[in-house]
Amino acid sequence: MTKLNGTLRITPNSGSGTLGPHFEIVFVPYHGRVNAQTVRVTTHDELVKFLVDIRLSEDEASRWAGRARSDVVLIPSIERTESQLKDSGLLA
Repeated sequence: MTKLNGTLRITPNSGSGTLGPHFEIVFVPYHGRVNAQTVRVTTHDELVKFLVDIRLSEDEASRWAGRARSDVVLIPSIERTESQLKDSGLLA
């Protein structure tokens, strides 16, 4: 199974007429191209749960999610297998 290294980008979005406020999560590889998908979660708690599900510690997930409330956050050095990223919805 191929391991991919990259950055997780979390962007807060205030929403629009059709979408309410949400966070957009994207995996950005360090090299190469992947068929990355954007994952949207609507609440801070859902964001923490998503980060824990992709194997960040609960403390670290809470810290990153807290920072993401007000600004774009880049979580460096994410190393996951291709299947883990597919299971989380970050890869097609």
